[in-house]
Amino acid sequence: MKKFFIYFCLIFLVFACSKKENGTTLVTIDNDKITLEEFNKELDKIPTNMKMLVATQTGKQNYLDRLVVKKLLLREAKKQKIDSEKEFQDRLIDIKDQLLIESVLKKRLNADTSITAADLKKYYDTNKENFKRDREINTRHILVKTEEEAKQIQAKLQKGEDFAELAKKYSIDPQAGANGGELGYHPKGTLMPEYEGAALKLTKVGQMSGIVKTKFGFHIIKLEGIKPPAYVSFEEVKDFIKQKMAQEKQAELLEKYISSLKKEAKITIKEELLKEEKPGAAKPVAQPAVKPEDRPEAAAQPVAKPAVKPEDRPEAAAQPVAKPAVKPEDRPEAAAKPVAKPEAAPAKK
Repeated sequence: MKKFFIYFCLIFLVFACSKKENGTTLVTIDNDKITLEEFNKELDKIPTNMKMLVATQTGKQNYLDRLVVKKLLLREAKKQKIDSEKEFQDRLIDIKDQLLIESVLKKRLNADTSITAADLKKYYDTNKENFKRDREINTRHILVKTEEEAKQIQAKLQKGEDFAELAKKYSIDPQAGANGGELGYHPKGTLMPEYEGAALKLTKVGQMSGIVKTKFGFHIIKLEGIKPPAYVSFEEVKDFIKQKMAQEKQAELLEKYISSLKKEAKITIKEELLKEEKPGAAKPVAQPAVKPEDRPEAAAQPVAKPAVKPEDRPEAAAQPVAKPAVKPEDRPEAAAKPVAKPEAAPAKK
């Protein structure tokens, strides 16, 4: 009995502590609050690949600030009675309908998309050509800024100096110091065109290229290895095949499911109504465009006449026509006046 009492007390204490932790207030916003339990529930909703963003204290503080803003906006929406507005209600119906459709499809399709290991292997064998890997080459290079530097290194290589050591010493490739200029295996189409073109011409391991110019500088390339075309192993593509098969099977099941729903229902369509822009509404008859001068109201308006020059106006007929200015010597009265002669010079005595 004593042991039972102690056990009961321990359970009570654990329960009390957990209740206290869950009810701990983390943030207060006026009379509202966010508890530690609420905050932890919100953290659990974050996708796995995003959880690293809230792993630190700073990340949690930033996320908590978002929750505070969410509370403030919801409070404002409640004050403004947004949920009673027609636009909100219409959108709510649309969202609800979409969620219902997603739920029924998820329930139906996921139940019928079981894929066995034998299905995966059969798909791999049937589509094996789609999993063929192209020829790959592994190269090593020495990159320098000028062609003159490249020629000097080329001379050292011709004397038998080690390619990797020269790459570590002279190459301006940031990784060369650690890997001796090795780039690893690459299929065709994954390297710079100028570099790749020169590298693919190398046919024997150990063979070196001439000096190759790219936007990065001048390269000397050495062929380190060749992987002939080969099929990717089943294990490497098993997960990819499973995902692809699931998508294809779901698409097939969806089509069959929709077809069965249509067959079970009595659907009547009045196709003639689809021909009208608005059901029940008469189409306006298109009329030819009317010129402004042909409109009824234009008849009561005076016809605009061309602008009349001042000299062509009626009142201008009674007015003397202005004549061009006459020089004093050309005036009529100047003809009656004697012409002044120059004075004669006095006679010599």
